[in-house]
Amino acid sequence: MTEFQEYGFHGANLSRIAQRAGIAKGTIYLYYDSKEALFLAAVGKHVVSIMGESEAQVDVPGGTTKELLIHFLRGMYNRFVDSEAQAVFRILIAEGDRMPEVMRDYHAMTVQRGTTLLSKILERGVARGEVRPGSVVRMPHVLMAPTVFFAVHDMMFKNVKPVDFDSFFEAHIDMLMNGCLID
Repeated sequence: MTEFQEYGFHGANLSRIAQRAGIAKGTIYLYYDSKEALFLAAVGKHVVSIMGESEAQVDVPGGTTKELLIHFLRGMYNRFVDSEAQAVFRILIAEGDRMPEVMRDYHAMTVQRGTTLLSKILERGVARGEVRPGSVVRMPHVLMAPTVFFAVHDMMFKNVKPVDFDSFFEAHIDMLMNGCLID
């Protein structure tokens, strides 16, 4: 990931990656058939681990939907403000249109998997009477939107006008749990 962080996807060099790892360049090809496969493996190792933890928790009968959502979202925030995850965002935003296979695979292992997990959490909440059925249950992407905004804002403006994480997270959870309009 260090090579990709420093040089972007297209600027990353397999020779330098091998040198950093203390191996011959050809050794990379014993495990990965392309730079794209190596990049996705690095991303998968780092970014996706929180999903496995959260997926396991959904199947545990105890705990409320609120607790589960807070745990999941906090994990996403923690991952998204991490320098490696931000490097992945930078690469995908800047270079994604030139690597459609990587974008497709990244989407499947992160966005699709996360959305499926959120759907499962929300459906569990509906079944328990803790979540109101409706548009959010049908479009769980909206629950992640503030998380992605925070990550992008932090990536771009943390040295200009940082946003306090705890305050932002609290506002996100408040908006999720209570909305902001009075009926």
